[in-house]
Amino acid sequence: MSKSIKINAFYKSVLSVLNILFPLITAPYIARVLSVDGFTEYNRALSMVAWFSPFAVFGVYTYGLREVSKIRNDRRAVEELFTKLFTLSVVFSVLVTAVYLLLVSFVSSAQYWNIYVTASSQLLFVCFATDYMNEAGERYGFILLKSFFCRLVYVVSVFCLIRNAEDAWIYMLLSSSSVVLNNLLTFVYNKYNYRFRKIDLKKTLRLIKPLFIVFLLVNSSMLYTILDRFALIYFGDKIQLTYYHISQILSNSVVQISSSLILVTIPRLSFFWGNNKKEEYYDLLEKSSSLFSAISMPCCVGMAYLSADIMYLYAGEKYLGGSIPLFLFCFRYLISNFDTILSKQILLATGNEKCLSKIYYTGGIYNILLKSILILTGKLNASSCIVTTATADILVIILQVFQIHRKNIQNNVFNKNLIVPLVSSLLFFFIIKAVSLLIPYSSIPFSVIRCSVCIVLCAVFYFLALFFSKNKVLLHFIHGVEK
Repeated sequence: MSKSIKINAFYKSVLSVLNILFPLITAPYIARVLSVDGFTEYNRALSMVAWFSPFAVFGVYTYGLREVSKIRNDRRAVEELFTKLFTLSVVFSVLVTAVYLLLVSFVSSAQYWNIYVTASSQLLFVCFATDYMNEAGERYGFILLKSFFCRLVYVVSVFCLIRNAEDAWIYMLLSSSSVVLNNLLTFVYNKYNYRFRKIDLKKTLRLIKPLFIVFLLVNSSMLYTILDRFALIYFGDKIQLTYYHISQILSNSVVQISSSLILVTIPRLSFFWGNNKKEEYYDLLEKSSSLFSAISMPCCVGMAYLSADIMYLYAGEKYLGGSIPLFLFCFRYLISNFDTILSKQILLATGNEKCLSKIYYTGGIYNILLKSILILTGKLNASSCIVTTATADILVIILQVFQIHRKNIQNNVFNKNLIVPLVSSLLFFFIIKAVSLLIPYSSIPFSVIRCSVCIVLCAVFYFLALFFSKNKVLLHFIHGVEK
């Protein structure tokens, strides 16, 4: 990978670490201070916002990232597109916020109504989330500094202002304020660098069609994880939604770090493919996808094996029932890692979003059928939601591989370099089992020691496994040369 890609990957990885670290600092405190009902209602409000948020964004972020990446050397064209996308974003965010407020007036209880109203600010101000301009321009340094500042203010505010079990509304206020501040700083920075241009209304409205296509593609997640949370809100036990929410946050934390390697390559891959630089495209694809897999596999498997300890340390004994959903989530993400590569780095980067959207909606309809069966049979819970969604992920991956072959695009994602990382990661089980027998489950200090010892031993084992097998990814990383 080129030097700039490595620097961008570093910035993106640090940003992902910060997005993980700050919640890990505050969440154990919040889970112990807030009442179970208040914390559950907070998670329920966030789940509803997550359901409406894709409609407010309406594909603008992903479309803007791809299109601005293609024309980033033409400043006037970039400014015109920026103006059009922001104008449409304002309309989408206002309309969706109005619908959201109308809905919550019927479904929220009077006791927690203020939590839902406060959460609506995340929808209203989403139009200012214009970081697609910075990602397309590969200005990840600014994104990192801005996000660090907002997160730091948020963490300090949480420890200063959250004191009582009934402070769920204050917690939502702080969370939403952090999101809004981040979006506003982003917009101010981009407005300083780019001016608004006079645009033609008819030409602006023509963007709705391609935005709708991207919307269908990107928001297929509504038929997956967000569908799971929606089903648990209305047809499941509230505590199951909290188990699902906490386990999703924890498992997604390891994915965010490794997925930085994927996300920072999308603008460059789109540029290579769009300018017919196929050799450079395939070279970057192989290196970045192999490195992504080599990092994500041990992280997902290791967290799965330590799920009980992690849940205990994160949320305490009253949420220990979420350890099984966390275990399942980790293995689900291990599977969906390949979907991330095939969809974002291949099909999306090469302009095949239409067939990709069809694939996702095929898997989504399949997932809806499975959820309906769970509801009708009374077996809906956090664990069953995760397992059924994982089977939908497998279906999607199979269909993606078929389409990539059909489009005559080289697919060297599944190769022999994945065997040693996968097998050695699965062997962590025996190391963690042995450590657990030597260090018993009794208290938080023992759990911290046990997790620390397991992580160190597994990391050493994994490194030695890759080293003695002469893994290509590891050798490239050590020597800093392109193979």
